[in-house]
Amino acid sequence: MIELNEGARWGRMDVAAGYVSPVFQNQFRLSHVRWGRDIQIADSEILAVNAHTEEDGSGALSRVAIRWYDHETMVIAQTVIRQAWQKHKQTFLLVNESVENGHPGLLAIPQLDRPVEGPVETEEYEDFDDAQWSSVY
Repeated sequence: MIELNEGARWGRMDVAAGYVSPVFQNQFRLSHVRWGRDIQIADSEILAVNAHTEEDGSGALSRVAIRWYDHETMVIAQTVIRQAWQKHKQTFLLVNESVENGHPGLLAIPQLDRPVEGPVETEEYEDFDDAQWSSVY
């Protein structure tokens, strides 16, 4: 659990993905594709771990608080994630993850841009005056 959350916190999705069940890999990759690129993780903390959620001890649940910001808005947000784990050999693998509380954007799967059909028209700016932008710089 710690390895997955630390890897994800530092943008090491290759490390984190090693602790994800094969059946949940695609969903995990889609919901974390923006981490380390568009989303920066400021801090994360494992709030609780409940091992032995199943009679045979093969399941576990964890709650993780994550403080993060989107590079586009630069506004800090907090999200609490609920993670479900399943025992596999000598470790646990993530089998599900959902937002329990806080900002839902952390695990939001981005919309795929539709391909542009036909030629793209560009506008010419012959009369563009740089002076109007001087106050921006």
